[in-house]
Amino acid sequence: MGYEIVWEPRGVSKVFFGHVTAEEFMQSLVMVESDPRFDDLSFVINDFLGVDSFAVGEDEVLMAAAIDKGAAVSNPNIKVAVLSDDAQIQALAELYAASPLNVYPTATFSDAAQARDWLARPLPRQAAFRSPIVAR
Repeated sequence: MGYEIVWEPRGVSKVFFGHVTAEEFMQSLVMVESDPRFDDLSFVINDFLGVDSFAVGEDEVLMAAAIDKGAAVSNPNIKVAVLSDDAQIQALAELYAASPLNVYPTATFSDAAQARDWLARPLPRQAAFRSPIVAR
């Protein structure tokens, strides 16, 4: 296994390490979003600082954005922080953030403290949910 899921009171950290496969990356997404605690999350941290190699491509990243869009019906109030100092992973995080399928505000950091500071700040009201689905 190339990741560990760490549940926190208002969020979750997915800590990836070693060689991460596309299957593991997608599995981590499904495990979090299918958990009953998902509805109460306000943040997700994808920590790739311990990754040696990353066998995830653009297709998997866009699929993750599509899956997240569906999950946002259940919980539209999540911010996503990506921790990485690897250029490939940062480029994939930017692809995810810029995808029209992405509904969660997303930012990339190389420092955990900066990521947590950003996650603690409230979002502007219009940025909280970018999907055409109306939250009631």
